[in-house]
Amino acid sequence: MNYAVIPDQGDEQILRGMADQALSRLNKGDLTVFDDFWAEDADYVSVGGKLIGGRELIKEFFRELIKSSDGQAQQSSSTEWIRFLTPELAIIEGLWTVTGARDAAGNGLPPIKGRGLEVAQKRDGRWWFVATREMVIFKGG
Repeated sequence: MNYAVIPDQGDEQILRGMADQALSRLNKGDLTVFDDFWAEDADYVSVGGKLIGGRELIKEFFRELIKSSDGQAQQSSSTEWIRFLTPELAIIEGLWTVTGARDAAGNGLPPIKGRGLEVAQKRDGRWWFVATREMVIFKGG
């Protein structure tokens, strides 16, 4: 991967750790992860295209997702690369899979595969996710 800025190895490890911890904690239903990793003014775009602005509304969106899946849905992911645009701004790209999801009638769905993109910003020496974009990979896509 070509970088716009040569990354600081420590920052890259921090960002990879944040992504891993966020997923692990969300799989356990721990919504405090948003307070720890997402900026107060962060925004999120769901796989359905819904734009959600602000950490508290993102947290509420995930609270409803977890409730609707009865805690059965689990997500796994892998970070493919991190690109530093500046020493304080990075893009994190990865793949994810959700298993155990259910449709509106409560029927189990096959695994859902997608891509995720996080924009992270270092503010006052601390990294925060400031924008999240999720997309589903369709067959043949």
